Amino acid sequence: MLPSHSSHQWRRVQIQRLESAVNLVKFDNWTFSESFRSNPIGPEYEYVPFVQPSISRMKCLSSNSLTTEDQVNLPQSVTENKCELRKKVKDLIKKFDSVFSKDKYDIGALRIEPQRIVLNSDLSVSLKPYRTSPVEEQEIKSQVEKLLQADVIKESNSPYSSPVTLAFKRDEGKKTRLCIDFRKLNVLCKSDSEPLPLMDSLLDKLSKAKIFSSLDLASGYWHVPIHPKDTEKLAFCTNFGLYEWCRLPFGIKVAPAIFNRLIRRILTKYKIDFACNYFDDIIVYSSSELVHWKHLKTIFEICEKENIKLKLSKCVFVQTKISFLGYEIGQGKVSPNNANIETISKLQPPINVKELQRFLGSVNVYNKFIPQYVELRYPLNQLLKKDVKFNWTNECQDAFDKLKETLTTNPVLNLYNPDVTCHFFVDASQKSVGAVLKQPDASNVLHPIAYHSRTLRDYEKFML
Repeated sequence: MLPSHSSHQWRRVQIQRLESAVNLVKFDNWTFSESFRSNPIGPEYEYVPFVQPSISRMKCLSSNSLTTEDQVNLPQSVTENKCELRKKVKDLIKKFDSVFSKDKYDIGALRIEPQRIVLNSDLSVSLKPYRTSPVEEQEIKSQVEKLLQADVIKESNSPYSSPVTLAFKRDEGKKTRLCIDFRKLNVLCKSDSEPLPLMDSLLDKLSKAKIFSSLDLASGYWHVPIHPKDTEKLAFCTNFGLYEWCRLPFGIKVAPAIFNRLIRRILTKYKIDFACNYFDDIIVYSSSELVHWKHLKTIFEICEKENIKLKLSKCVFVQTKISFLGYEIGQGKVSPNNANIETISKLQPPINVKELQRFLGSVNVYNKFIPQYVELRYPLNQLLKKDVKFNWTNECQDAFDKLKETLTTNPVLNLYNPDVTCHFFVDASQKSVGAVLKQPDASNVLHPIAYHSRTLRDYEKFML
C-alpha cells in the first residue's frame, strides 16, 4: 500500500546501486529531508515523493560553547577515567600556554609577507567622523589607546578617512565592538576571487570522525600584517584623531578572502588532513581519543611556529558532538543547531515583505532538513512577487506554521560515507525532475544523504 500524502504523487522508481556517487552528485546544491527514509516495496523498486529544489545556500552561522582551562567540556562517553582525561587536557594547554591569548589585544602576527590592499582608483575616500555620545566616545578612545599599545594601529596623516562607530557585542552585552565604516572604500577595492569554503564540502570530511575539538583564533584578522604602502588606505577617523591599521581590519571587502587563504595555506603546508577551517574557526577531527591528542598537539605546534594565538574561552575540546556553523555534528550525523532553531520558532508572523524576506532567509539556511520545502513555502513566495499586495491569508499562516514546526522536530541527516554503497533513486514528471541518494547503516537500513530536484526549463518540457 502506498504512503498517503495530501499533495504529492508517489511514483515507483528503480534503485540503481552505485559504487560511487562522486560523478553524479553535486553536493553543494542538494536538499535534504528526513521524510525520504526507506519505503521499499521490493528488491528493485521503491515509492518516493518528488520535491522541489531549494535555491540558496548557507552562509555563516556559528554557536560555540564556552570553555575555560578549569572547565573543559568532556563527554562521559569518551573515556572511563574522566579525571585522567581532564588532566591531559590541562597539561596540553599549560604546555602550549604561549599559544593562547591572554586578552583581546594579545594577538599573534602571521610570519608571512605583508598583504596588499589594491584599489581600482587613485582617488582617496575621505569622510567625516560620526557624532558619538560621551560614553561611546570614551569607549572608542579606550580601545584606540590599547590598539596603539599593541601596534595594531598607528597615528596617521593619510588622505583616506573612514568613520568609526560601535556595534553591539553579544558576549559583553553592550556596544563595545569597534567597527570602521569602509563602505565607500569597498566600492574602490579590487575583488579577490579566493574561493570560500563550502559547508557541504566541510561536512563530507567529518563523516568518519568520532572525536572533535573546535579552536577559535583570537581576533583572527588582526593576525595579518598589511604592507606599509597600503596602511594609509585603511585610515579611520575619530573625533580626537586620525589613525591607520597596520593589521588587517574587520569590514574591508577583501579581508575574508585574504584571511581564509592564509589559514588554508598554513594547513596545506603542514599536510594537515585532520583539520579544516572556516575563517577563524578550526575544527580538529579524529577517529579515536588517542589519535585526537596527537592531532591537537600537532595543531598547537603549528600555531606556535606560525605565531597564531587562540582564544581559550571559545575553544571546545574532545567532544563526540560539536556545534559548527549552525549545525550539530557527530557520529556521522548532522542536525540544525538548537539555539538557532529556537530563535526561528519564536519568530512572529510577518506584517510586510521585508519581514517575510527575513523569515524566509532564516528558514532557508536549513531548507535541506525540510521535506517538500519549495511546496511548503509556495504561498509565501507569491507575496514576494512584484506588484502583488501583501495579504497574509490563512494559507500563508499555515505555511508559516508548518515551516517552523518542521524545523522544531529535530531532523537528523546522515553524512556521506565514500566507503559505503550508494542507492540512487530518480524520478521525473511533466514539470520537474528529481533524484535521491541514500546509504545503508550497519543494519542495512537506508538513510537519506542527499536530495536534488529542479523545475524543468521550457525547452526541456517539449522534449518529453
